[in-house]
Amino acid sequence: MDRFERDLARLETALGVHEPRIRQALSQLQLDTSALSALREMGNWISSERPELRRRNETIQSMTTTWGADAADMVPFNEALYNRASSNPEVYAAAAQLADTAKTGNVDGKTIAELEKHIGDPAFATMLMNALGATTFRNVMAKTVKGNKTLARLQVALSKAVGTASPRLDASWRREFITGLKPQDHQALAKAIKHGSFDSSFLLQVARAIDAHDRKLPAQGGTALRDPHDDPITDMMTALSRNPVAAQDFFAQDPTALKRFLAERPTVSGKQAVGRAIEAATTVFRDRDGTAQNPSRGFTSARLASEFIHLQAERALMGAQPAVPASTTALILSAYIPDVDLVASRSGLSGAQVRSTSDATMPPNEPWGAQFRTEDLRTVMKEAFEEDPKTVRTLMTAQTVWARRVLDHNAASGDPGRFMAAAKEVGAGFGLITDATGLAGIAEGQKLDEAKSQRMKEIMMVVNSGLAIPQHGGWPITAGVVGAWNSLIEDSAKTDVNKNQATHEANTAKARSKFLADQLAAQAMLDHGLFGQQDHRSLSFVKPDGSLMTLGEMTPKDAVQHPNFDAYEDWANDDHEGTIWLETKERLEQAYENAFSEHK
Repeated sequence: MDRFERDLARLETALGVHEPRIRQALSQLQLDTSALSALREMGNWISSERPELRRRNETIQSMTTTWGADAADMVPFNEALYNRASSNPEVYAAAAQLADTAKTGNVDGKTIAELEKHIGDPAFATMLMNALGATTFRNVMAKTVKGNKTLARLQVALSKAVGTASPRLDASWRREFITGLKPQDHQALAKAIKHGSFDSSFLLQVARAIDAHDRKLPAQGGTALRDPHDDPITDMMTALSRNPVAAQDFFAQDPTALKRFLAERPTVSGKQAVGRAIEAATTVFRDRDGTAQNPSRGFTSARLASEFIHLQAERALMGAQPAVPASTTALILSAYIPDVDLVASRSGLSGAQVRSTSDATMPPNEPWGAQFRTEDLRTVMKEAFEEDPKTVRTLMTAQTVWARRVLDHNAASGDPGRFMAAAKEVGAGFGLITDATGLAGIAEGQKLDEAKSQRMKEIMMVVNSGLAIPQHGGWPITAGVVGAWNSLIEDSAKTDVNKNQATHEANTAKARSKFLADQLAAQAMLDHGLFGQQDHRSLSFVKPDGSLMTLGEMTPKDAVQHPNFDAYEDWANDDHEGTIWLETKERLEQAYENAFSEHK
């Protein structure tokens, strides 16, 4: 082919040079030159066809050398595939090699290497998907499901390639991809979306197809025996967790979806993936836009969060094992901690899902809130705390940060009634969380088992560093913010607090968290001058920047006496006549006590 193309090039040159000379010579002899038109037409034809011939030659070379093993024999040329590949040599070669893989399950390492170079190119990826066709692409993915390391590498590359192409794939390609599925084809679909970044509508369409196929009975063409360690639902949830739009639509648009994956369709190795997908659906989009009739994504997030907690409580009360990790429950509750506080100070009997009116104590422009039932919260918190003691820290920290924000906002308003109402809600929130730890009845000196000891340690770490936990802009929080909090708390709590020498230290979890709630209220009042003049008092517990020392700072481990703590306790126990401190503290502490369950 190379020689043929070179010979044509020489012929084109010869015709271009000699045809005018021959024409001139014949004209000078007054001979007929009309027959020379054939030579000119031949030259023009060669000139127009040589680029296409070169492309075809490059296509063959790409397929036999660049994209696969060198071939000594001639390779058949697929005209239909060449047309579908838009005459692109690289696309043709890739599609030809992959079409063979769909039949044999074999793939050359050179093919994968070349594919990996092109998967980020939208034009190439789209042409490749159209050249292969949706069914052949799915068949290739099916070969990678139980494949070796080479096929696993191919799986990643193809998944990323279809992700790159997904915004450009038309409705017919998408429809073909998810129809006519054989019993195990939903595994191929799941592997196809496992890696890479996808158009939300494409991802949602594929996820629904995987779910629909997974729901089928064997008699309906469904899978007779699932492999618990290679569950397509896990791959599907992993993909959804990376695309919050698709994740939210998947759970919001199907009223059975949350219940199915929380209570009816558990995964053996996919708890983390399911949890992250639900987190994406409930915590990423937070806004105050839209209405109940025309809900925004923030409204939908709140509705799903409310439904999640209720379903988690129902399942827990039935004694079924959780389908998501405790960290997911803790993150969602942390993101909606203002709503936890609100319901903790009320009956919690409403069946609503979204809080439609802003509480008077709320800072302006807060996002839509979730409506919870108080006992649902208590149930899911207790389960999460028992499963993973670190979730105690997550909830306590979120509660601390929110308490500082809402108390500061209401102290700045200058309205005593609003500030005391906020303090009441904060106290109820701390009480509900502390009650769920199961540590409220632990008396001084009582020996704790390992699980309770860890929960106590988590509370101690938060209380000891509570006032030092930084605010991170507005609300709500995210998984990244929780991670930052955890790092700070762990750094500030490298050692346990002094349990033996601290004469005045709180001895139980209940006293510890109530101490922190009181201290947060006191800090807000100090910050906004609500204690008035205090020149006659010892304020050794107030740092130069005006902030109160944390409990850990007031009770250093190696000190036999804690004068700063003594001074703070005397100051906090004072009524501070002429201020709202006494009434605020009483309301907060009463709400705190009321949040504890009557039945243990």
